[in-house]
Amino acid sequence: MNIKSLTLKNIRSYKRKTIEFPNGNILLSGNIGAGKTSLLLAIDFVLFGLRKNNVSGNGLLRKGEDEGFVELNFEINDKDIIIRRNLKRSGDKISQ
Repeated sequence: MNIKSLTLKNIRSYKRKTIEFPNGNILLSGNIGAGKTSLLLAIDFVLFGLRKNNVSGNGLLRKGEDEGFVELNFEINDKDIIIRRNLKRSGDKISQ
């Protein structure tokens, strides 16, 4: 699997961001609070969805926002695949 891009809207500290990944190995580095874990949680969410005791809607959706999404563009066996998962707040509950 080769990740090509990741788009986040209202996910944790990211208001709106698209990250293009180069081919090859990638190293995420930065100061504490720079958003490295947010990127990994977003990839986990878009691939596997919300899971009890792992990734929660409250832990992903940006505080004060009602909607957000993660979109992952990747390539497997020379085939482009795009996966998108949405989050929506309804009262005090967040669903995908």
